Amino acid sequence: MADGNGSTEAEIRKAQRTEEGARFRGALNKIRARLQTDKAFREERDAEVRALHPHNVRNVAPGQVHANAFLSNLSKMYKNDEYIGELVMPPLPVDNLNGTFPTFDKRDRTAAPDDAMGSRSDANELNETRGSDSFLLQGYALKNSVPAATLRNQDPGFNEMMQLTMALDEALALKREIRIATVVQTAANYSGNTVTLAGADQWSAGGGGDPIGAILTGASAVWGGGGPGQLIGVTSIDAWNVMTKHPAILDLFKNTMPGLTKADRLAQEVGLDRIIIGKARKDTANPGQAASYSRIWGKDFSIVRVSTVASLFNATFGYTMRRTGDPITNQWFDPTKGVDGAYFAQVGQFEQHKVIAGDAGYCIKACVA
Repeated sequence: MADGNGSTEAEIRKAQRTEEGARFRGALNKIRARLQTDKAFREERDAEVRALHPHNVRNVAPGQVHANAFLSNLSKMYKNDEYIGELVMPPLPVDNLNGTFPTFDKRDRTAAPDDAMGSRSDANELNETRGSDSFLLQGYALKNSVPAATLRNQDPGFNEMMQLTMALDEALALKREIRIATVVQTAANYSGNTVTLAGADQWSAGGGGDPIGAILTGASAVWGGGGPGQLIGVTSIDAWNVMTKHPAILDLFKNTMPGLTKADRLAQEVGLDRIIIGKARKDTANPGQAASYSRIWGKDFSIVRVSTVASLFNATFGYTMRRTGDPITNQWFDPTKGVDGAYFAQVGQFEQHKVIAGDAGYCIKACVA
């Protein structure tokens, strides 16, 4: 663009520059050129700038521009190993909290009167007996809560409302596993079908005892029933880790399955339908003390007949008898708790781990040291 005298804008600006300005620009250009070529000079000028401006952006640490926050796609939470209790004593729904069921004497199927007949004789009559057994369900429940303020304040990666009931389900399952393991590992529950090993009779990786013979003896001692069922071996991971290296057991498979023994293969060899191994742990320390972990299932080997379908005229070691429709979950909000109120959840059920026929099982106590 030109003015009234025909001068361009650039010419006007050039004409307005002073002599002092020209000298300043010349000195500045020299400094810029030296900064490009003289490393020592550049480092001296950088030091001067840092001294004058200690918070220059070049010295800001990464932590000064970032606030730690919870990840939304990663967290750490432990889970117990699989619970096996209900595989040994399966659930059986019942409508009432207490009641009775009929029992039949096993002598009725192991003895009978003389059946020889003469031409004019009368047949001898069977003498059968009937009895009953009873059950009484026990209530079990736990509750949990979370303040509403906590829910409003939680960061991504947390879901405290979901954990409200998940934690209850896990805790109740843990307590159930402990109860069932106690029943299965109590020798008095087997109506005499039990043996306790000690010393040289205990199985060891070095070849102690006779695990195959003991299991075969136990399996043959288990009584059967008229309904469907399976013969299941139950032991702990501690006992199994010894058994799987026992020379007598390894010898069964040395030509067909080198390496450590597999539970399903051993089950087939000793006449069991299945061997299940308990790995779950429990903390035995009191609240406030350091945790002390141990296995729920001890160093025993039990053989139990497990009913695959609840039926009449059957013999099975036991059931987890549970009220029909349980467990029950209740949730509610209590506005009187804290500033914002709190959400509560309770999960519970009525059940009993009932031994039906103790001699439909066999327990080898302390099979390993």
